[in-house]
Amino acid sequence: MRSLHAAIAAVPGLKICGTHSVGTREIDESAFYAADAVLINGEGTIHHSGQHATYLLALIAEAKDAGKKVLLVNALFQQYECQSDDILADLALLTVREPRSAGFARRYGGTPRVLLDSAADPAFTEGGTATPLTHGWVIGGYIDSGLLKDPFKRIVGHHLNIHKSPFEDIIATLRTAELYFTGQHHGVYAAAIAGCPFIVTPSNSHKIESFVEWTGLPIPICMQQKEILPAAAFALRNPSIYGELQDFMKSQSVLTSAMLVEALG
Repeated sequence: MRSLHAAIAAVPGLKICGTHSVGTREIDESAFYAADAVLINGEGTIHHSGQHATYLLALIAEAKDAGKKVLLVNALFQQYECQSDDILADLALLTVREPRSAGFARRYGGTPRVLLDSAADPAFTEGGTATPLTHGWVIGGYIDSGLLKDPFKRIVGHHLNIHKSPFEDIIATLRTAELYFTGQHHGVYAAAIAGCPFIVTPSNSHKIESFVEWTGLPIPICMQQKEILPAAAFALRNPSIYGELQDFMKSQSVLTSAMLVEALG
């Protein structure tokens, strides 16, 4: 959100007239109807066809019917039960975070652009403060609804909660680590930006697998518990792969103010 707000603030004359709180089906109707454009951050909001996601899809349809420009950014698409086969058609801007989501968005009429998650904005990933580590191996979090339950419980290392520190501090900490274990999409991003070798298990969607496919690098994704320690040995033997991943991150872009200017005319 820091990155998105910075991009919006850099567009001359652009003013936010209302906001919608994530996870709710309530909106400021007067602000919605007064707006010339509607921008939705698709991260964690339009994901699968839950109630909040279908509510936002309905808002997209309503905004388009009212002649408003619609921008859906930073999105993930995987599975929907949607009555409209072209709900994503004619958007002023549609950006997704990995190629599988791009393919799914096209099924619903979208013309997506694949960009990095806005969390990777270089304006907000430098200058962090590293946490002193008690072990070279760092144990991150996982998603309860992910494929493996408590996948790293037998691994000895320094435990790091990515939700309790600024993202740039997590990146700074991982720059000092030997190896990182994570089942979280943003954990993968932090390690990739830091150039830290990591072990990853699937999250609650295709986002991690699709991101790794996008890079073209042979980064193992552990589908079973027994794969974790062999994957750790592989990562430690091949640190150059994670240096290449760091270079890949630098070669890609997040959403920028210039993209908003182009989309909004």
